[in-house]
Parts: sequence; structure tokens; C-alpha cells
Amino acid sequence: MAPRDADATRARILAAAVAEFAAHGLAGGRVDRIAAAAEANKRSIYVYYGDKAGLFEAALDHVVARIEPVDIDDLPGWAGRVFDHMLAEPEAWRLGMWQVLEAPDRGQEQSEVTAARLEAMADPRQGAVTGGIAIPDVISLVVGLTRGWFMTPRSLLGTGGVDPDSAERIAAHRAAIVETVRRMTAPGSGPPAG
Repeated sequence: MAPRDADATRARILAAAVAEFAAHGLAGGRVDRIAAAAEANKRSIYVYYGDKAGLFEAALDHVVARIEPVDIDDLPGWAGRVFDHMLAEPEAWRLGMWQVLEAPDRGQEQSEVTAARLEAMADPRQGAVTGGIAIPDVISLVVGLTRGWFMTPRSLLGTGGVDPDSAERIAAHRAAIVETVRRMTAPGSGPPAG
């Protein structure tokens, strides 16, 4: 009998958890479905992750770690790359939405992944390179812009008979995101006074 590979088991559990929680959220996610999809026993999930909430946190950290860190020197390009990532890995924006709905205070006790991301946002140049807008606000706006595509009715995305799934339509939307962030962070484009 071959020895069990704990790392492989953890990886299968994490992949199954990302899929389960992206589809059903924390409250609707089921540990038994995760165990079945991962071909693992439920006990191993609790050993590795503590409880269902701990597994949800690990799933969030996993998808956050896969998103490119903020590039303060190229915020418009970074916004485009985040959109590309969300297109390629929709679990990222879905888990993010479930976090907002079910665990909005996540981050009070930060994981290493979250703490490293937040520390990177403390760049002393941030006002100078973001048109006077604080980096956390820029990131919040970029998140909203990139998630907007996925939360917009297809009828709006396809206005005028355009196929919303066409490469041209997606490229046009990506370009709009990049240009919006470029204008938002351009020198002299800071928030209105008063």
C-alpha cells in the first residue's frame, strides 16, 4: 500500500473547496461535497483546516495569492491584468463576492497573504502616483470595475446585437477599464475639492 501524500490531499481539498465555496458560499458550501470531490475524508479537512470557516479562509487566500499584486507603477495595466485573471479564473471574483456577503469583516485577523498585500499598499508615493487618490480607494474602484463585467446583465453587455462573449467585445470592455483607471490616476485628476 502506497503512503498517503498529505500535500496532494491538501491540494485536492483546497481545489474542491474553492469550487464549492465559489458556487455556494460559506453558508451553502458543504464539507461532505468537498470531501467527495477531493477524494478525501471529512476528518482530514478538519485536521488540515480546523473547521469550515478555516477552509473558506484558506480558499480565499488561495485565490487572492493567485491575483497579481498591485503594481503601483502601472495601475491601469494592473487593472487590465486583474480583469484578465477574473475572466480566466471566475472563482476569484465569485469567492470575493461571497466574502463581501458572508464575511465582510475578514481581514481583521489577517492571513500572511492578506497582510503582505496590505503592506504593499503602504507605498509612500501613493498620492503622487494615483492622482491624489489613496491606494486602498484605487484598489476598491478597480475591484468594482473588474467585477462589474460579471455582474452586469448580458442584455446590457450585448447592447446593439453585439455578442458579449466575442473577443472583440471583451477586449473593448478591458480597454475601457484600463482607460478609466488611467484617467482616474492621472496627475491632476484627483478627487474634486470640497
